Amino acid sequence: MKKEPTIFIRCSEETNELLETIRKAEMPVKSRNSQIIYLIHKEAKELGITPQPTKEVIVGYDANGSPTTEDATVEIKNENAKSGLGALAETKRQGTLG
Repeated sequence: MKKEPTIFIRCSEETNELLETIRKAEMPVKSRNSQIIYLIHKEAKELGITPQPTKEVIVGYDANGSPTTEDATVEIKNENAKSGLGALAETKRQGTLG
C-alpha cells in the first residue's frame, strides 16, 4: 500500500486571491487541493521535470498481514556515500600517495 503524503499550505491573502483568480479561469469545479496539485503538475510539465523513480522494498508485515514497505532509494544513495571519518581517511591517503 502506497502512502499518500499530505501538503498543508499557509499563505497570504494575496496568494489566496491569486489562486482564486486562476481557479475561476482554469478549473472552476475542482477542490482547492485538486487545484494546487493541478498547478504543480502543470508547472513541472512546463519545466520538463519528472519525479525520480523510487524503489520500495517489503520490510515486514503489519498485524493485519499487509506488507510494510520502505523507500530503497535512500538506502541505495547511502550505500555509495562514505562516512565522515572514512571519507576523511580516504582523502588523507590520496593526498599522501600523490
